[in-house]
Amino acid sequence: MNRDVLVVDDEEIQANIIANILEKENYRVQKAYSSEEALKLANEIEFSVVLIDMKMPGMGGMGFIKKAKELGLKSNIIMMTAYGTIETAVEAMKNGAFDYITKPFGKDELIINVKKAMDAFNIKIENRILKDQLEELNEKFELIGVSKAMEEVKNLIKKVAVNDKVNVLITGESGTGKELVAREIHRLSYRANRPFIAVNCSAIPEALLESELFGYEKGAFTGAVSKRDGKFKIANGGTLFFDEIGEMPINMQAKLLRVIQDSEVTPIGGNNSYKVDVRIISATNKNLEEMIKKGSFRDDLYYRLNVVPIHIKPLRERKEDIPVLVKHIMNKLNQKLKCDIKEINDEIESLLLSYDYPGNVRELENILERAFILAGGDHLKREDFPIFEKSLETEPLSLNGKNLKEISKSAKNIAEKKAIEEALIKTKWNRVKAAKLLGIDYKTLRLKMKELKVEPK
Repeated sequence: MNRDVLVVDDEEIQANIIANILEKENYRVQKAYSSEEALKLANEIEFSVVLIDMKMPGMGGMGFIKKAKELGLKSNIIMMTAYGTIETAVEAMKNGAFDYITKPFGKDELIINVKKAMDAFNIKIENRILKDQLEELNEKFELIGVSKAMEEVKNLIKKVAVNDKVNVLITGESGTGKELVAREIHRLSYRANRPFIAVNCSAIPEALLESELFGYEKGAFTGAVSKRDGKFKIANGGTLFFDEIGEMPINMQAKLLRVIQDSEVTPIGGNNSYKVDVRIISATNKNLEEMIKKGSFRDDLYYRLNVVPIHIKPLRERKEDIPVLVKHIMNKLNQKLKCDIKEINDEIESLLLSYDYPGNVRELENILERAFILAGGDHLKREDFPIFEKSLETEPLSLNGKNLKEISKSAKNIAEKKAIEEALIKTKWNRVKAAKLLGIDYKTLRLKMKELKVEPK
């Protein structure tokens, strides 16, 4: 919620009095002593409310309103006007002012007017965000893939989308497109014109997760200077997507279960609960059944979430999807990077088909984007794909009772270990940077390091 307010008055004492009143109401207040100074500040900071005096030297309050309209400033402007100049105040509103307040005004009148303008501004911003979300969700797009596995996923999505009360659990490795599946379910459902709210359970600290989901009342804890709605209320009527649900702390799992069972939410510090109607879609790359056995995930929550399971196979198990994915990604990259690379040659296609993609579709996107940037022309060359230039370690691979499949796996592990070590050395063991260099996410790098026993030498 935006609580930034700009007070503009050429009388410094008057500006200070108004600022002090608003600061005690927990607004973040800045002051300006001319319209020209105010415009400069308003271009740098998005204020929810600009409280400006009508008569000042220079362009004055009316000039500020007209200029703000020209510049497309979104702030709600309240004109402070002396008694007897009501006609001018009405003219100001016709030119784009939100409201006016007549001097002299009392403390309560000031607070009420600023709160009304601030609330209207924040609703306007929320509506703009929701409109952008709806436009994004309603764009025509589809899951890319021709494999039998992807056709099964598409069919499940269509069936699940029709029944918008059913909770869905999407499983699959990192980078397989779990959120894309969730968004497609929402887009095809009767909830499509309502919010789709994503919550990344691994990215929000445990101490903040409850307030993020359920909201809180003013004064509920230190720092709760105003009431805040939680994700459940924001998503009401729509879809709430819990990404990485396996990362949710066990105590929060119990609270989430209660909300799912009762369809009611109680904000932190509040006495009254309110009904919510949301469809819950969850996603994880973990084995929740194994986590249940270990006691780190509640079985009752699992059964509530896993009404309809959808599993997305890793890219290495559906390689027939790679050519169509490559074509789709190349089309997007041509638009994004202003390139004109139409196709790839047989050698590069063979290399792309032979790679196992530990980071799945996300890694394929990163490999192609890096190649586009390195190419610097209208066609791709082998050297634009550094990941395929990684040579195997010099030690020979012998049979030792292994079959061809085992030898291939061993060779792959050697190549991956060498590439990871090189990336880590190049980035001075900064794992975030190394993951970016390798075209995989941080979590995949950690798993690979553990699997291949990559440690500082």
